[in-house]
Amino acid sequence: MMGEWKPKHRLADDPAAREELDRHVRGIDWTDRAVEFGSRERMLAAAWMQQTDLVEGEMRRLYPVEEQRDTMTRWVTVRVFEKITGVPVESKSTQWNWNGLWDPTEPTSFCGWVRRISLPLAQWNAKRVLKTRTPSASAFETEDGHNPVYDDASSTSVAGGSMASAPFERDPTLRVPRPVGRIRKQMMRAVTDGTCEDAIRIARDAGLWDHTLDRLDANTACMLMLAPIPQDMAPLLEHDPHPWTGMHDAVRLYWPTQTSRRRVWQPDLKRAVQRVAAANDVTEFDVIRELGTMAARLISD
Repeated sequence: MMGEWKPKHRLADDPAAREELDRHVRGIDWTDRAVEFGSRERMLAAAWMQQTDLVEGEMRRLYPVEEQRDTMTRWVTVRVFEKITGVPVESKSTQWNWNGLWDPTEPTSFCGWVRRISLPLAQWNAKRVLKTRTPSASAFETEDGHNPVYDDASSTSVAGGSMASAPFERDPTLRVPRPVGRIRKQMMRAVTDGTCEDAIRIARDAGLWDHTLDRLDANTACMLMLAPIPQDMAPLLEHDPHPWTGMHDAVRLYWPTQTSRRRVWQPDLKRAVQRVAAANDVTEFDVIRELGTMAARLISD
C-alpha cells in the first residue's frame, strides 16, 4: 500500500539510503493525475523528504551556528515542500515561478534535486529570513578564541548572509561563462546526480571556465554558473549596458536559456554570438562569458 514505507532519517551522508528513496519515488505510478499539483503522490514524495535530513544536511554545510541552521532548515524545508507539491504553505503562489517546481517525470535523482535546490534557496534568502534573529557574534566564540562565524571559510555571518554571498562585491573581476544548451543540461544533471565538482569538471573539459572562478568555492561557482534567473528578472538583462556593438540581439536570445523554463531552444543564438564576436574582434567565448557574467550579476545582487 502506498505510504507504508518510510525513508531513513539520516541519509544526507548515506548514498545507499538516498538511492533507496530515489527508487521509491521513481516507483510511484506517475500518471497524468498523479503529476498534477496537490496530488496524493506529490504529497507522499514531499512527506518522505520531510522525514529525512536532506535539507538539514545542506544547511550544515552553510551554517555552523545552530540557531541559524535550525531556522534556515525549517524555512527551506517548507519551500521545498511547496515546490514538490505545488501547494502553498507559507509563501504566496502568485509570486511563484511555476516552471521551477519539481517535475516527477524528469529522469533525475529526487534526492539530488532536493539538495540542489536547497542551497540557492538558503543563500538567496538568508539575509531576509535571519534578519530578526541576529545574535551577538561573541556568543559563538570558544574558550580558545575560535569563532566559527568569523573563522570558518564556509560559514555564514551572523548578519544572515552567506560568506559566499555578494561575490561580485568581494571580487568585481569575476567572469562567469554560464553555459547554454547541451553543456548546461549536462552540468545540471551532474549537480543533480553528483556534486558541484562534477559539473565544474564538465565546464573545464568543454573550455567553458574562467580562471577567476578558481577563487570561489565549488558551490558558489556552481550557483553563479547554473542557478536559474527568475522569469520576471531575466528580461532586465536587455536593459543592462552592453560593452560591444550588436549585443542587443545576443542578449535577447540568451536570457531565455538561463531561466528555469525547460527545453528552451534558441537556434539563432550562436549566429548572434558569432556576429558580435566578428564585429568587435573578440572570440565567441568572450561574448558568452560577458553574457554569463551579466546574468550572474543579476542573481547575485
